[in-house]
Amino acid sequence: MSNVPKIAAAGLAVTAVVAIVMVINLSGNQIASVTGDFRNAATAEVRDAQGKVLLRGTFAADTGNSDDIERGATLTATPEGGQASGEAEIEYSKSKPDVQEIEFEVAGVPGRAIVTLVIDGRDVISATADDKGRAKAEFDVAVSP
Repeated sequence: MSNVPKIAAAGLAVTAVVAIVMVINLSGNQIASVTGDFRNAATAEVRDAQGKVLLRGTFAADTGNSDDIERGATLTATPEGGQASGEAEIEYSKSKPDVQEIEFEVAGVPGRAIVTLVIDGRDVISATADDKGRAKAEFDVAVSP
């Protein structure tokens, strides 16, 4: 019997494992016990594991007319961030503002770096960049009473 089907099956299995690992690495890790109301957040930063600010931006309201409010921040690189870029967003429903979705996406950070989104000085969510320096994470946060 030929080894070609076995080699092809092994290659497919390795590809599947690599894809799963990449999905896990691109998913975010919520910082323990993050609660709060981010509807009026002003600043967003992305910091590396040593606490250096790589990107920074200011939240502004989206002018859309839907039931959802989106507040976005274009993240621009600091001198430590080099050519990095990204965006952060806070989204919630006008009718249900007690659950807010927070997300961020960056590119151009060092490959495999752990980066943390910081909103108004509070660590919110971390993600591990892929080999090309891209990271993305999102989660829902309950507004604390």
